Amino acid sequence: MSSHRAGRRLLPAALAAFLLAAGLAGCSAPAPSEYRLPFAGTFPIMQGVYRVAPNGDCVSGCATHSAGAMQYAFDFALPDDTEVLAARAGRVALVQGSWPADHCGRLAGQDPSSGDEVVGMTLGNEANFVEIDHLDGSAALYLHLSSVDPAIEAKARTGAPVARGEVLGRSGRTGWTRCVPHLHFQVQPMVRADWFTDSLPMTFGDPDVVDRTAEGVPEQGESYVSGNARVTG
Repeated sequence: MSSHRAGRRLLPAALAAFLLAAGLAGCSAPAPSEYRLPFAGTFPIMQGVYRVAPNGDCVSGCATHSAGAMQYAFDFALPDDTEVLAARAGRVALVQGSWPADHCGRLAGQDPSSGDEVVGMTLGNEANFVEIDHLDGSAALYLHLSSVDPAIEAKARTGAPVARGEVLGRSGRTGWTRCVPHLHFQVQPMVRADWFTDSLPMTFGDPDVVDRTAEGVPEQGESYVSGNARVTG
């Protein structure tokens, strides 16, 4: 009698354990990010995604990433002429590599009402860049390059494939950069008629980024070891 009652008491617990295991088996973990940091080695995040503390103070991306177009962008502190690697595979959509490496500037002025910096449209468009189409509606923009790799310029003519880790060009300071060398990187909707569109939220799958952040989003001011590696396209 006592053993029978014990068995009946254990049944709900066993059933609950079974249902929990079945539920966990049916839940798939989030797919790992296909993106890797767009360089080899270790470099700091000069400016991260735009973030505001609960008290309203800006804590990340405060310099230029507060605008909607660049809210989810990253500025990597790459010295001049550092190899820029494709963060994800895709096809070459657009390139601009004709500006001299020293073609850079600061600002066109300030908005008197807000004090915000006003970017001159001419200078804002006078930068070397590569845009990679990921063929899923998204693209990655690699901006302020000193030069575009000749192989990538050739691939742009036909929209040829590019592998993750392939050299896209060299980092620099072209365009509106205050003449400070860095790589501006953002994922954005792929729009054929426009090389610069609103940035999209994204994460990186580099082990160092995943291990040290809650969501795979690098933090401003931190340096990360890239999980990317140079490959020949």
